[in-house]
Amino acid sequence: MVESISKTPVSRHVAESIVSDAFGPEASLVEFDECTEGWFNAAHRLTLADGRRFVLKVAPPPDVAVLTYEHDIMATEVAAMRLVHERTSVPVPTVVWSDTSCRRLPSPLFVMTCCDGTLLSELRRTLSPDQQRHVDAQLARFLRAMHSITHPTFGLQAPTAPTFDRWSEAFHRLVDDLLADGERAGVALPVHPDRLRTLVRDHSDVLDEVAIASFVHWDLWDPNVFIDPVTLDVVGVIDFERALWGDPLMEGQFFGKTAESPFLDDYGIPALATPEARQRRLLYDMYLFLVMTIESTYRHYPTDDIERMGRRQLDVTLGSLGLD
Repeated sequence: MVESISKTPVSRHVAESIVSDAFGPEASLVEFDECTEGWFNAAHRLTLADGRRFVLKVAPPPDVAVLTYEHDIMATEVAAMRLVHERTSVPVPTVVWSDTSCRRLPSPLFVMTCCDGTLLSELRRTLSPDQQRHVDAQLARFLRAMHSITHPTFGLQAPTAPTFDRWSEAFHRLVDDLLADGERAGVALPVHPDRLRTLVRDHSDVLDEVAIASFVHWDLWDPNVFIDPVTLDVVGVIDFERALWGDPLMEGQFFGKTAESPFLDDYGIPALATPEARQRRLLYDMYLFLVMTIESTYRHYPTDDIERMGRRQLDVTLGSLGLD
C-alpha cells in the first residue's frame, strides 16, 4: 500500500450515496473495500447486492497541491478509456457513470467495471520465463494497438492542457512544468534545472523525428495490468490518467529494453533501432525519474523509497546523457 495525501477519503455512507446516484435508489451496496495499490487517486471496490462489482475512483482533494501535469487527469482517464475501448481490443474497464458536480465529495469521480484476475505485480514473480514472455507479448501487442490511435496535435490528453504542433515543444513543456513544480517545492536536483531545460532544447531535432502524435498510456506498469491466473491472458489494463499524445517510445514498457529485446519483436516495430531513438528513450527515462524524485515532496509518502529509487536512476540516466 502507498499512502498519499492526494487520496480523497471516502466513507461507506458516501459510497452508498454514490451507488444510489449511479445505479438508482434500489441499488444496494453490500461490500466496500479500498484498493490500496495506487499512488494518486483514491479507488474503492463496490459490490452490489445483485453481485455486480465496480470500482469507484476519486480525484485528489481540491486543496492538495499536485504536479502541473496532474491537473484535470480524472477527465483524461475517463476519455482515454472510452477511446481505447472504441478503437482497439485492449481489455479496459467500462466507465458506467461519472460525476463532476462534486455533490457527494469535493472532487470529480467516476465508476467503472471491476477487472477480474490478479495484478501482474503480484503474479510475475511466480511465472517462468516462458510464461512471462507470453504475458509481455500481449502487452506489446496492446501497446501497438493503442499507438495506432493518432491525433493532430501533441501534448497531454487533459481537456485543459495546451496542444503543440511539434513533439519537441510538447516534451519541453512537460519537462519545464515538472522542473517548475520542483522549484516551487524546493526539491534539490543533482544538476541545475536550467541545464536540464537546455538539454531538452538541444535535442529538439531528435525529438522532432516524431512526426505523428500517437496515443501513449505512459503508466503501463505491472500494478496496472490484470491477468487471468489460469490462462495467463491479460484481462484488464487500467490507470489511463496520464495518457498523452506523443512518442510511443515514451511508454514505461520500453525502459531498459534494447533493440534486440523480445518485447520489441512482439511489438512489431524496431522502435529502438536508431541512435536517435535510443537518445529519445534516455530523455524519457530522465523525465520519468524526475517525476519520481519531485512527486514525493507533493505526496508526503510515509517512506522515501520512491524518491530514493528515482534519484538513483536519475543519476545513471544523466550520466548517460553526459550530465554528471
